[in-house]
Amino acid sequence: LRRDRQQLHILELSAREITPDRDAKLAELKRLISQKAHAPTTDKLGRPNRKVLVFTAFADTAVYLYDAIHAWARQELGLHVALVTGGGAANRTTLGRNDFSAILTNFAPVSKHRGQMRDMPQADEIDLLIATDCISEGQNLQDCDTLVNYDIHWNPVRVIQRFGRIDRIGSIHHAVQLINFWPTQDLDKYI
Repeated sequence: LRRDRQQLHILELSAREITPDRDAKLAELKRLISQKAHAPTTDKLGRPNRKVLVFTAFADTAVYLYDAIHAWARQELGLHVALVTGGGAANRTTLGRNDFSAILTNFAPVSKHRGQMRDMPQADEIDLLIATDCISEGQNLQDCDTLVNYDIHWNPVRVIQRFGRIDRIGSIHHAVQLINFWPTQDLDKYI
């Protein structure tokens, strides 16, 4: 038990060295978001689309991403950002109410018919949604055309369900994009 405790302590110390400033995976995610914000795709009606949906399997990871990204995305890119975890952590957003329904409506205002809801903000939209699999089923979020799997779920059906949130019949996009972050080769060898 002492040896196990020492090994766990070493792991803890190593993990503490990883901060958002030294996180290459986070830096790559920020690069992708910045690229989308500065060079948005256009839909079939010629409207620019800066929306990105980021999925992660764990609420702790989702909170970490939101904390590391929301101020940067708001100030540097002019994006509204939201976090939805389905109970593991409090939902958060830089636009509107923090409840689940309001966040999804502000992220997908066309699909969710926000124009018919007088109590919802009408001028702005959420462009970056960080979420766990709590929204991987039954949500129509086809206002977005770019989905990032920050981690790959062990169940391939879950990955398909995630992509199904934006890859919908009747989409107004020319194409939708799925970006997967794969584990490093070192992790794969370790496992």
